Amino acid sequence: MEQTASMRFSIVKDLPGYLRVRFGARAFNAEEGYGIAEELERILGVTSVKTAVANGSVLVRYDTHYKMTKEKVLACLGSFNRMALPEAKGSDEQLKQEVDEEFFTSLIKRAGAFALRRIFLPMPLRQAWTMYRAFGYIGKGLKRLAKPELSVEVLDATAITAAMLRGTFDSAGSIMLMLDISDLLEQYTHRRSRIALEQSLAIQVDNAWLVTEEGDVNVPMSRIREGDVIRVRDGAMVPVDGVVVEGEAALNEASMTGESKLIIKSAGKSVFAGTIVEEGAIAVEVRKLGGETRISRIVDMVDESEKLKAGVQGKAERLADAIVPFSFIAFFGILLATRNMEKAMAVLMVDYSCAIKLSTPVAVMSAMREAANRGMVVKGGRYLEVLADADTIVFDKTGTLTTATPAVQKIISFGNMDEVEILRLSACLEEHYPHSMARAVVACAQERDVLHEEEQHAEVKYIVAHGIASAVDDKDVVLGSGHYVFEDEGVAVPEGLRERLEAEAPGCSTIFLAVDGKLEGAICINDPLRLESRETIARLRKAGFEKIVMLTGDAENAAKVAATELGIHDYRSQVLPEEKAGIIEELKAQGRKVVMVGDGINDSPALAVADASIAMIDASDIAREVADVTLLQSSLDAILTLRVLSQKLMRRISRNYRIIVGFNTGLIVVGVAGIMAPTTSALLHNVSTMIITAANMTPLLEERTGNGIA
Repeated sequence: MEQTASMRFSIVKDLPGYLRVRFGARAFNAEEGYGIAEELERILGVTSVKTAVANGSVLVRYDTHYKMTKEKVLACLGSFNRMALPEAKGSDEQLKQEVDEEFFTSLIKRAGAFALRRIFLPMPLRQAWTMYRAFGYIGKGLKRLAKPELSVEVLDATAITAAMLRGTFDSAGSIMLMLDISDLLEQYTHRRSRIALEQSLAIQVDNAWLVTEEGDVNVPMSRIREGDVIRVRDGAMVPVDGVVVEGEAALNEASMTGESKLIIKSAGKSVFAGTIVEEGAIAVEVRKLGGETRISRIVDMVDESEKLKAGVQGKAERLADAIVPFSFIAFFGILLATRNMEKAMAVLMVDYSCAIKLSTPVAVMSAMREAANRGMVVKGGRYLEVLADADTIVFDKTGTLTTATPAVQKIISFGNMDEVEILRLSACLEEHYPHSMARAVVACAQERDVLHEEEQHAEVKYIVAHGIASAVDDKDVVLGSGHYVFEDEGVAVPEGLRERLEAEAPGCSTIFLAVDGKLEGAICINDPLRLESRETIARLRKAGFEKIVMLTGDAENAAKVAATELGIHDYRSQVLPEEKAGIIEELKAQGRKVVMVGDGINDSPALAVADASIAMIDASDIAREVADVTLLQSSLDAILTLRVLSQKLMRRISRNYRIIVGFNTGLIVVGVAGIMAPTTSALLHNVSTMIITAANMTPLLEERTGNGIA
């Protein structure tokens, strides 16, 4: 027996490379179990550790080639203090395995206990146990009646009560067992879906601006620690939970609260990971890394919000409860007509509502889980329904239909600055904004070893009408699209500008740089189309999208070239952000159901007004938060996969209705005809409900092929 001052354990099994010890039942909780495993896994030679809360056991597997591993493991186990055990969060795979084990253990226990009671308990004791179990179901039914509501719970309670009044206690026990198993299946699917969503919604921020004595430094998030201070500017996501220590900003906290109203945050106010700084800049002291608060909140919103439920799911729930009164009417009608309780029970013990109400939400949640497993985070079941029925899809061009890595093709000088000066100043401004065009400018500066100092400019202001304004050496600097620079800011257009751009950089998107109202240069960016874009557009058309539209802020020439290559006939060029949203509204006013796909800050208004919206993997923080679906893969094929998944989900739900109505009607008919006993009908009804529910947990899509779906 090994012992420490505060904890004891016994060695249960000791083989080469295998050690199992036991601390005793409930010696540690789940988080402490993960913490113990994490500490042991740090020992050289340990290959895996598994803990079990129920009996307090710890299983350690280790490589026997390493000397003293077993001794180090025992020493570590002996050092644990019951009052200060380490804690950790289990990995996604560990959590999934835990949920699987709990489900199958509960299933085996309930089915096994039912079978053992049938075999070994005398009839009087079995009847007493059934009556005791029935009180819970009857209580739920009475609570519903008190409201008053004729719901599925009332029907279940009536069926169980009627079975016991007839003396068929085994039948009542079977009904309760099937209801228990159905509940287990629903809980299992819900928990599995939640884990998949949490995994997919993890904060994906690579770098942050760390505040130091020497100034703000761009560092990887892996270097950020609790207590550090980071600066978050316009358009960026807050990557941590913390407290504002400097500055003031308007934050979009929709990811935390579900409300889009901007909240002003100043010194002393708390901010949370996943919220967006839309105006201003703040310095935040890090209190918590990882964004668990934000992730949990989003998943809770998905779970709880009626607005996010699929319409078909809400209809199923209403239909299920609406059918219940008819079941009672049929029961009393047959009883009065035949004076035969057994025939009347055939109606009462076989209902449509249970299977309808249970199978539909399980199908929706299972589809959401499948989407998450394939790198598509869907924030609510209703969006799958929209994606299945939509007839119009609208694409932003830059960063969506084009690659996520556009490149600078040419820099043209129109004033006193040379190419290097134009690039240096542009990169200095663009590095604050994660849009693909901005990344291209910054990447070009890095490739050419053009240094751009943070201290060179004053505060940078992002203008949502696609431009940047700042001040450099007391000179006003603007950087952005032709519309922004020439029309909004009133910069004079040099003679022959269009001809020169078309001659030197045909088909390129252009960013213009002006200083003190004079055009200094243009950065021409070649934004190549994604390799799969044309094929995906064609396949989306075959998948039922009658209208495909491309929107872009690019000049007409660049837009036309891209649209022709993609096979898109309906496109709009030089579109402003608010105009994109207006175009979506026009399409909806025509009776169309619209899906919007985008990636930039300037796409956010359009993403918000679409019936369903999709953000690409490298989208801006605001776009990812506004969008109803976020892709975690770069290929456009994911959109087609999502369309197919959604359509198959709707077909599955329709098929469920037909099977449930057909099968249960058949059971009622044979029961009323006296061909089958009500107990047998009830058993078949509950078994069919369980089978349909279990079938709804199976994947809708086949194994992935080269194009993402089979």
